Amino acid sequence: MGGDFPNLSAETMAQWPSPNTTDPITRGWLPPYAISLAALSTVAVFARLWSQLRKTADGLRLDDWLAFVAWIFAISFTVVCMTGIFAYGFDRHMWDVPSEYHSRAALTQWLSEGAFILSACLTKISILCFFRRLDPPCPSGLRRLIYFFIALTVGSSVACLLAQILVCRPTSDYWRIPTLLEDRERSCESQQIYYPFQGSLDCISTLYSIVIPILVLRNLPMSENQRRGLRAVCVLGLVVLAAAITRTIFLSILASSSNGDATWNSFNVFVYAQIECHLSLICASVPFLHRYFLQYPRVPIVYSAPQGKNRSDSVVSRVSSSLSGQIKRSLHLGRKQTQQQAEISRPQAVEIPEWEFQALESPRAARFPVNGEEYDRYVAGRYGPPAPPKDSRTLFEQYRREHGEMV
Repeated sequence: MGGDFPNLSAETMAQWPSPNTTDPITRGWLPPYAISLAALSTVAVFARLWSQLRKTADGLRLDDWLAFVAWIFAISFTVVCMTGIFAYGFDRHMWDVPSEYHSRAALTQWLSEGAFILSACLTKISILCFFRRLDPPCPSGLRRLIYFFIALTVGSSVACLLAQILVCRPTSDYWRIPTLLEDRERSCESQQIYYPFQGSLDCISTLYSIVIPILVLRNLPMSENQRRGLRAVCVLGLVVLAAAITRTIFLSILASSSNGDATWNSFNVFVYAQIECHLSLICASVPFLHRYFLQYPRVPIVYSAPQGKNRSDSVVSRVSSSLSGQIKRSLHLGRKQTQQQAEISRPQAVEIPEWEFQALESPRAARFPVNGEEYDRYVAGRYGPPAPPKDSRTLFEQYRREHGEMV
């Protein structure tokens, strides 16, 4: 009987072709591929944690800690996979791997499966905990549904871990591969049912971890950039789901293989498990990275400081002085009115000349005329924005005569 490592026997290994120790067929592109994905997920997770620590008052919450622990298991999964590639022959056919490495290769696969299950479980719980951040909070019925899916995720992950531990009795028989000279019997169950079942549970949990947050968040008020980000996260989630489905297919091929080529068939499982593991962490962290980008440009109200030391030269101070004088006059008139009239009277709106607003709208790269000829061109509209008043003192005197003394 072939299949994965627990079902290898001396009878299956006796049917293998002769080992090619000089020039075996290898696939060596997994390490740079896995390192790239791990680097991207590391940047995303730590950018999320830094954003939460530095830019929010609450600091790290439960979902942040879950994402961090999931990242630890994801990195462990990548390290174990690369150890299997470099040291124990997961980049070649099983019959080209020296027999003394078979047991270590089986232990490497057993550890990688445990790390993957834990990382995927914690990442999905972190995503499902999004409702804790909603303001106003989501309805109680939706909260109960999310709690149900969290419990389902935890239960299925614990069941998969137990199955991984109990597939052989004792557990160490999983990685104690017999040799041709030692045809030792092992008590291990077939994984032809377990692997497809485990992959199906993973696909289902991935699906509702994507769908529920999107269905809830799509009706919330948000900017157009935030909606584009939500669509991007949705696309990444669909890629994760496709990777989970493909991984399930290769798990079925691994379990039903008749030649027992466990290292070669496990390579494809590693490839798509890397995508699912690290890309799901990126999806969980991307919504927290919007704080690093300015959604609204920082436009100052006044671009140039007053030339003199007198504070009244500033446009803002002049407008505020006008408002202050108007309020004082309203209060002075209010003392002469009756108490009833004072209660129903309201401050009159202050009329601010249009050139005051023009002064607030300074161009990004303002260029001002330096002589009379350039000023005439400026006024004629041959270049630059509309010309400012040549001398605002006369306009202020006119404003003072029409509206009263300014403070």
